[in-house]
Amino acid sequence: MHAKIIRLPQPSQQVREPNLSELVARARAGEEPAQAELFRRHVERVYGFVRRLMPDATDHDDIVQDVFVQAMESLHRLREAEAFSGWLRGIAIHIVKNRVRKRRLLSRLGLHRSSLPEALAIAELVSPGAPPDVLVELNAVYRTVAKLDPNLRTALILRRVEGLSVAAVAEQLGRSLSTTKRWLASAESQLALELGQGRHE
Repeated sequence: MHAKIIRLPQPSQQVREPNLSELVARARAGEEPAQAELFRRHVERVYGFVRRLMPDATDHDDIVQDVFVQAMESLHRLREAEAFSGWLRGIAIHIVKNRVRKRRLLSRLGLHRSSLPEALAIAELVSPGAPPDVLVELNAVYRTVAKLDPNLRTALILRRVEGLSVAAVAEQLGRSLSTTKRWLASAESQLALELGQGRHE
């Protein structure tokens, strides 16, 4: 007696997610679905990066939108599709630097509005079940990082949060390796000093 082989029906079409190179090529050609997919795949990471660069800002959504609008408008300048994430980070850095300059100018003119309390935004990052001292520590770190010079803060976030190598940080910032190392050392020593003093007060 022979066993019967039952053939299961194959799906008529398997849906394959387009890879990054395909998406970038289609987005360059002006295909809105490809642009939307690039946004969907990268928006959370860009939002987190912008939020770390400007923790006290209340316009993170606007900044992220500006990043993607600028990216889509200048997509023809991107040489390699695989570099898309780093390229987006570079656009975010540029936009954030411009916002920081504008804020400083408005502040000098007495026109800068204070943002919502930092603690409200930072509390969203902490699990409700976390011990209270975790929120206190995180608030201290965010306050200290926010006080750093924007160049130092950006270098520190790229290195310690985004996990880039020192060479990649230098490339992302368009600075020499020695300048980047100096900025990182300065940021880390200021952070250690401020947090150390806070613990002893």
